[in-house]
Parts: sequence; C-alpha cells; structure tokens
Amino acid sequence: MENIFEKQGLKFKIITPDMIPAVLDFLGRSLWPDEPISRSIGLSRNWFMDKYYLQDAMDDGTSMAALDTEENIIGARIGKRQRRSDWLAYFVDKLYVHLPWVLMKFWIPNEMGRIPVMLKFTQKIGYDVWKMFDELRCDLIYEGKAVCCARTSGVRGLGTELVKRVEHFTRELGCTHTYLCASGKYSQRLFENLGYTVLSESFYADFKGRNGELYLKDTR
Repeated sequence: MENIFEKQGLKFKIITPDMIPAVLDFLGRSLWPDEPISRSIGLSRNWFMDKYYLQDAMDDGTSMAALDTEENIIGARIGKRQRRSDWLAYFVDKLYVHLPWVLMKFWIPNEMGRIPVMLKFTQKIGYDVWKMFDELRCDLIYEGKAVCCARTSGVRGLGTELVKRVEHFTRELGCTHTYLCASGKYSQRLFENLGYTVLSESFYADFKGRNGELYLKDTR
C-alpha cells in the first residue's frame, strides 16, 4: 500500500554508485551551510569530506535518497555499517583523532583548518562508535552520518521517513542498533520523536576555550 509520500509521487532509493555525484551536490547545497558545527567553523564542501566522510559511507550501500516527481534529490539519509571486526576502519578513525594536526594540515583542504574544534566537541560528548560494541553487546552497528532535506521541498516529515526506511533496511541486514551524533535542533527533535536514547549531551553555550570564548558561535 502506498504511503502519503508515495502518493505525492516521491521515490525512495538506496544510493547506488551512479547516484553519488548528484547526492554530493545536494549535500553541498543543503547540509554544510545549515549544520551548526560546520557553519560555525567555516567548513564548506571540499574533496576530503566528499570522499572520506560522505562517499565512504555511501559506498556501503546503506544510504538512501528521496526524489521528487522530476527525479530531483530532495532528501538523503547517509550512514554506514560498522563492524566490530573491522580493525582497519578502527585504526583510520583513531588516526584522525590522535594524529597531531600539524601533520595533517599539509594534506587536507584549507576549508578544514578548524576541524580540531569539531573533534574536540565529539571527544567532549564521548562520541565513539567503537566503544559501543561492548556496551551494546553487538557486532554490527549502523552509524548515522547525516540526515538532510531540502528546505524548498515542502514535504513535512521527509527526514523522519528516510530514517525509518533506512532503519528497516539495515535491520534486515543484521544491524541491531543505530548510533549517531545529532548536532542540530531539527535532527535532535527527529530522533527523540523516534524514541532514540540520549547517551550524552552538551550545550554549545558551554563549549568554550580556556579564555572563555565560545568555540562555536553560529549554532542557530
């Protein structure tokens, strides 16, 4: 039976390799300018985030896009499966966190110059998908990377529908849990309404340097 979204002519598709360039273009317009942390640190679309954050996740085949009647992408849920046994992925993730930034800045885009602030915030809230395997007593977790909808779509509840569809899809693939960092008011409300458990929380107003200056100043 068609649901209200399909009755409006919307389609939901698992993102395939041929769709990735269009999805990256969509996220470049709709994700980075509106996400509070990236906006505050001046992070815009760049090849590094495209390839090693977004495309790396989409290559897993568990991300989904919503398309309108003209086949335009109007929403996307990005994420990937993380496996307890994937030691290479574990090593790479830890490398980004612990490698001295003075070494990394020579091979990453200038737009990522304030990424250490983002890493510091994730450490502050204790975000670490790898520790969750023991805490949840599982071997396969779906790690959410982003959920984004075009403001101009005019489709209410689209983000929630994307999350629910990906939940169902990944559950059939063996994922017993989803883990993510909800950085904006919209995403926080979305996941709370779906019954997600808040494991840790921090207010941007409390995230300050030694001199008391706010690290993130544009989190509206």
